[in-house]
Amino acid sequence: MPTLCVGPGGKGTAVEMLDLGSTGDFLYFGYVPKRASAPIDFLGECSMQPKREEMAPQRDLGKLAVEGVPILRAAIRESVQAAGGEKLHVLPLSGGMDSRAILGGLLESIETSRIHTITFGIPGTWDFDIGTMVAERAGVKNIQIDLSEVSWNVDTLLEFASQCERPTPLFEAYLFHQTRMHFDKNAVHWSGFMGDPLAGSHLLREDSTAWDVARTRFAERNRFARSVTLTPSAFSPERWLPESPLLDSNLLCFDEQLDFAIRQECYVRPLVLLKGFSYALPFLYPPWVRFMLSVPRRYRTNQVLYKEILKTAYPKLFALPVKNNFGLPLTASRSRRGLRRQRLRLRGAARRFLPRIDWGTSPSINYIDFDRGLRDRDDLKAVVYESIQDLKKRRIVDWIDIDAIWNRHQNRQANHADALTLLASLEINLKAQETFAG
Repeated sequence: MPTLCVGPGGKGTAVEMLDLGSTGDFLYFGYVPKRASAPIDFLGECSMQPKREEMAPQRDLGKLAVEGVPILRAAIRESVQAAGGEKLHVLPLSGGMDSRAILGGLLESIETSRIHTITFGIPGTWDFDIGTMVAERAGVKNIQIDLSEVSWNVDTLLEFASQCERPTPLFEAYLFHQTRMHFDKNAVHWSGFMGDPLAGSHLLREDSTAWDVARTRFAERNRFARSVTLTPSAFSPERWLPESPLLDSNLLCFDEQLDFAIRQECYVRPLVLLKGFSYALPFLYPPWVRFMLSVPRRYRTNQVLYKEILKTAYPKLFALPVKNNFGLPLTASRSRRGLRRQRLRLRGAARRFLPRIDWGTSPSINYIDFDRGLRDRDDLKAVVYESIQDLKKRRIVDWIDIDAIWNRHQNRQANHADALTLLASLEINLKAQETFAG
């Protein structure tokens, strides 16, 4: 699989069309979970080499990190060569690890003047604040995008929906798209797509021992709207999921087969890779994929090996806080991480169970606080309300009391932004298909 991906250009309807038969799937997952064969076949080929033997944990971890560092560096260096080092290289820089790893490799491979980073989110969140800090320490030109200042209107979202490869939760995708609007399509846009999952971020505590168990667990974990059920009582979320394993479980566990082939391809890829742009995808560099999928499971659990590689390869960059470690450096002690995690969990529970209280902005929020925005921002409220009312007129989701969900949210009886933005996304995706068809 190439490390440089060039998306198809031009306007048109989504490659995958929404219809009455897939409405329930979209309202459950936020996408229609139809697998594509290419990515899982590629990953299967990369995982066919023998797995490494289990050895002494600490000793082996250090050896594997030393082995992994040059592979990671080569992934970024060869992606630069494939893209053309003389071009402008644009990197959305979040508070996480993947984009920072790419930045470290870019700083070793090309002139700083050819690197432009973009930090995005809202002030007070890790993505915005930590990303900005990293760009400053690295000495690269950085553009800050305060997503709370992005305006909302239906026409713009319709236009955006027509450019998406698949129907997607549009509000999050549209905000991510802001990172591309400052540069023309001749620039190379870097993406950490598949970085975290290959490093083990989606591994469960224990692998599913049967395919049916994996399908059920996948459906439970990948429900988009958690605040209220949007699907009819007889709906089965497993219906589009493959009925049999895609690979031998000795090559890739059942849970990751579904994650890589379904979630990453149907949800994450369309979210971060928009049609018409050139993308460098270093984490799909075959030697890196083979390396990460060959190591014993315990070194991928909680991304233990990946974190060790990053600290070894780019020690200065990863001495700074990271979002993946609750806003602490990777070197923070276990007790410090535990206290921070517990504090954030308590705050999250309070937001869910006491919605009448304004708890302020959580540092872990991605993009913007949609719960607050749907009460306080007139433009966002107008777009969502108009869309859900139009959806109601279609009479295709009559099992949902749309007005009750809206009123509960506005009256601070519950936080239903996940459901409301998904319902609005369904309507806007349908409108885009009708408007731009042909």
